[in-house]
Amino acid sequence: MLHVRNDWKKTVSAALLAGLLLPASLAGAAASPETSAAPSIAGNAVGGPESSAVQPDALKPEAGQAAPAAAVKKKKVLVIGLDGTRPDALQAANAVNLDALAANGAYSWTTKANSNYTWSATGWSTIHTGVWYQKHGVKDNTWTGSKFGQYPSLMKRAELYNPALSTASIVHWGPINDKLVEGIDLEKTVATDAEVVSDTVNLLKTGNPDFLFLHFDDIDHAGHTYGFSPKVSQYTKAIEGVDAQIGTILDAVKARSTYAQEDWLILVSTDHGGKGTSHGGSSSEETIIFLIASGDSTVKGQLTGATYQADVMVTALKHLGVPVSSSWNLDGRAVGLVQ
Repeated sequence: MLHVRNDWKKTVSAALLAGLLLPASLAGAAASPETSAAPSIAGNAVGGPESSAVQPDALKPEAGQAAPAAAVKKKKVLVIGLDGTRPDALQAANAVNLDALAANGAYSWTTKANSNYTWSATGWSTIHTGVWYQKHGVKDNTWTGSKFGQYPSLMKRAELYNPALSTASIVHWGPINDKLVEGIDLEKTVATDAEVVSDTVNLLKTGNPDFLFLHFDDIDHAGHTYGFSPKVSQYTKAIEGVDAQIGTILDAVKARSTYAQEDWLILVSTDHGGKGTSHGGSSSEETIIFLIASGDSTVKGQLTGATYQADVMVTALKHLGVPVSSSWNLDGRAVGLVQ
């Protein structure tokens, strides 16, 4: 393992991501905050019946021959973490790439984070482990009381299930790699969001990642400095800046020589919201977040049931074909995917 320390909104043009994201059909659900009960939710199938399509004679199989099977694409996941990003501010910003991801996938602007202790360590722990703070034990940024031996990062779970998977975490906020993520192929901590982009683009060009987690921190910095609010221009401008960087990464995904043989699931979410210039409490401004799931294997449209922060990485495992054991005692469930 390499470990480097440098410590649609509304309506948008789906053409922005033409070829990257297509609609699909049905959604799952998660356990409500601080419980283990898991109600199911369902989306609506999209697309018309295929039986009415006329097959050209030249493409029809000859008598006695089976039709050729469609090639199975390689499942891959890119999880993008936008630290401290409120959903109302994301919708208010001119974030064309994130808008296009949402327009071409499943999305929720009312996803629930932990009911309290809305600190970065708490939120990222829930995203990575698929359980609430009562289980993973992290209530603040000291990481005191963490129980990652019992509830490890689900990236580690994926690596243990299938060591052939190429797993990587590239983060701006170092404690994610130092305290939480372990047992994967590449952990890299960098000093700026720009470096997150450059290192990710390089990995997509020269490597073959299957399960990739990225963390951006500039939006949270703007919230702490100017205020977490859609009415604060510096905050929405920070969202727009990171959105442009995400566009660069999506371009790199599409530029891969093997892209036509790949099925990418793009997941985007956050650790917490914010109120005033802070967070950590239980207000709706701090606990209501967002979730976007985009790709060929996702439904299209707003998720009609409840979604939770603990769903993010569980959804990634589902896409990658990693089975979830009941012994893991997870609170999250896969959402936004075709069943």
